[in-house]
Amino acid sequence: MAADPEPLFKDDNAMGWAERWLSAERLAPYLAACDGDIDRALDLYEWNISLGQVLMRDISHFEVALRNAYDRVLCEGWGEGWLTDNASPARRPVMRKSAQGVLDANRINRKTIDAVTGQLPDDAPRGSVVAGLTLGFWVHLSDRSREAVIWRTALFRAWPRGASRRDLQPRLYGILRVRNRVAHAERLFDPSRVELSPLSADAGAVSLLRALCPDAAEHLYGGTEASPVERFCRDHPAPADVML
Repeated sequence: MAADPEPLFKDDNAMGWAERWLSAERLAPYLAACDGDIDRALDLYEWNISLGQVLMRDISHFEVALRNAYDRVLCEGWGEGWLTDNASPARRPVMRKSAQGVLDANRINRKTIDAVTGQLPDDAPRGSVVAGLTLGFWVHLSDRSREAVIWRTALFRAWPRGASRRDLQPRLYGILRVRNRVAHAERLFDPSRVELSPLSADAGAVSLLRALCPDAAEHLYGGTEASPVERFCRDHPAPADVML
């Protein structure tokens, strides 16, 4: 029986293999938070990944509710073809002034939808297109540039009466940005900006799910006031003094 091949790198020094694994740049904030202790830094990295798993679970629950709610109200207004009908408010040209001149706010929408449909077979159910669109697509449907054509005509109906797009949008952006950081295994602690706080993003995802689909939120979270991230931090304290 042949012996197992020797690893490409063999180094008993944790700092050496950790930098080859994570890169010195990625490892640096973990070392800084742990006063240069490599073992604690690696524990903190694992804790950060576990924190991200909790976050991603809650954001995923919210993302599914958001896309289905938006798809439902857009179907009510423009039929099930709103994703492919060039006259729908999600696709028709919406011209807006910008620093680069006059631009079509929906140009990226069309490219995104067409890219998803182009990867699917011709007989794929429309639900596959809805599920294939990113959280960013759904969040940006309610951008200020589309307030008149999409928010006021359809999307406001997905939310409780009196919901303000201006108040909602920063919360959606925060959830999206934190979700993307989790997806790329980025550091979640000591956020550089308040909108990158994992505590805020998780609380936002749970709160907005309650607004979109109260029964689902009750099923998942009950009436507890503490968010899953708060409970995670209570039950699994970080191996370093970090802020969320």
